[in-house]
Amino acid sequence: MTVALNPRIRVREAVPADAEAITNILNDAFSANPMQQLMYPNGVSDESRSKSAARLFLPIPPSEGETFMVVAELLPEGSEGPCEIVAFSDWCLFRNPRAEEEWNVQEVPRTQEQLGEDCDVQVFNDFIGGLHRKRREHMKGHPGLVLSTLVCQTNRQRLGAGKALLHWGTTLADELGLPLFLESSPTAYNLYKQFGFEDIDVFDLPIFDLFGASKRQGQDWGEYTALELAGPPAKGCFRSTIMRRPAKST
Repeated sequence: MTVALNPRIRVREAVPADAEAITNILNDAFSANPMQQLMYPNGVSDESRSKSAARLFLPIPPSEGETFMVVAELLPEGSEGPCEIVAFSDWCLFRNPRAEEEWNVQEVPRTQEQLGEDCDVQVFNDFIGGLHRKRREHMKGHPGLVLSTLVCQTNRQRLGAGKALLHWGTTLADELGLPLFLESSPTAYNLYKQFGFEDIDVFDLPIFDLFGASKRQGQDWGEYTALELAGPPAKGCFRSTIMRRPAKST
């Protein structure tokens, strides 16, 4: 696939000094997401932002993969002026097969202390934990690259930052001859389709029954995603689509 990239968008690996900017983009990008609104019904506090930023660059055990955090910067129009971080992606690489005792493990739920006092821990663990469970079911212990997060600042959309980050990841996967996995929100679904991702499963969380959530006007709960694979979600469910981009044939 040939992707036309915006020459004013530059992609690089993130550094700890980027943590605040990344956290701000995460909160901005997810502010209209129904699951984010359920997880943080009163908004994201400074405490939760601080905890989120502090977790970004923590080391992870080798069994949990090799992490790459990548940002997209918007270059100034002229030769002067600072670059602006406008999008962020988080990737996890498994280069080698893993034994079942390494990958088939129950995830430890996050605590209130870890997430911040304003977070609804049950919603977080039911949603994020459910997505991670689906990922394990489909990846098993096979090598592959996982896109954990891709977000763009809302007032900097349609500049090609998301495409540039996806191009970075698909290029890495193709160079290594590995498949790519992700869990798509309804809003990102069509972008991933453009990059060759295929539907392999859905995660329909019954948020009306579990949390009494009602759909707000204009919200997308995934009613039109993965219809060929799974049909429409049941009423009151929020759909995430599990997607896979096959390894590039050599």
